[in-house]
Amino acid sequence: MKSLHTEAQGSLFSVAIRGVLFCTLLCISFLISADESRLRFAVGGFYSTSDSGIEVTSPLTDKTFELDFESDLKLVESEFLPFFALAYWFNGNHVVYLDWKRLHRDATNLNVTTPFEYEHPESGDKYLVQSGSELTTTFNVDIARLGYGYDFYSDDEWDLLLTAGLHVMWFELGFTGDIAACVDNNCGTVNPDSEHIVFTDVTAPLPDIGIVANYRFADGWRLGTQAQYFYLSLDNIRGRLVDLSIGVEYTLKDSFATELSYKYYKVSADIEEDNSTLKLHYGFHGPMLTFSYIF
Repeated sequence: MKSLHTEAQGSLFSVAIRGVLFCTLLCISFLISADESRLRFAVGGFYSTSDSGIEVTSPLTDKTFELDFESDLKLVESEFLPFFALAYWFNGNHVVYLDWKRLHRDATNLNVTTPFEYEHPESGDKYLVQSGSELTTTFNVDIARLGYGYDFYSDDEWDLLLTAGLHVMWFELGFTGDIAACVDNNCGTVNPDSEHIVFTDVTAPLPDIGIVANYRFADGWRLGTQAQYFYLSLDNIRGRLVDLSIGVEYTLKDSFATELSYKYYKVSADIEEDNSTLKLHYGFHGPMLTFSYIF
């Protein structure tokens, strides 16, 4: 398998690592002096409808187009997505949080109807998938969030928080099957005994800022909304993310709670190389059910 490692990506990743370390040290210093603290653990999942794709080239027109993973490559569009989260409240109106979600998919298309050329972003090598080919696609996504929130307004009904942190996303994309390698517009089938998986492994950490609004409309009931956004352009990398949710939560005896919400998530990444540009996007939306316990 081939991996994408660039100086720009390395610089971005180092920035993210420094940010994670800074947040961790900051959190530890707060936790040492924490007062009226509480820990919230949540697990759940949601039935997500995914939309993902990559920019490729048509061998028929030599123009770029977006290859849709769900319709063109037969990756399942709707699937259950697991989720867990930790949040630690301290000193009244401060919180640090960590959550994680994943969606791993693979599928085999026995008869590709949309031919395309894929250019490896590291080497610039071109690969061709013809109409009628059999192709197995693997697309795995893991998303983690680490951040800090400050409750800047609170009364009997409202809580308003500002948040800042990092989204760290691991993308794994692989094609294997009837693939031809192309040199000077001459394409030949890749030797099955050789490494014939065209594979990209990208870790794309993106900082984010956001706002959370909670409204208590009845005893034990709360309406909550969240919006996070960021756009980053650094060296040869551009990335954008949108993370939105709205839901209703019911708390039982101040310790156990359950929430039904609707989530929307979209991220895109453009990574420019000397030989090519990788343009990839991924998004999902759907209802989510979460159970949490406060210690």
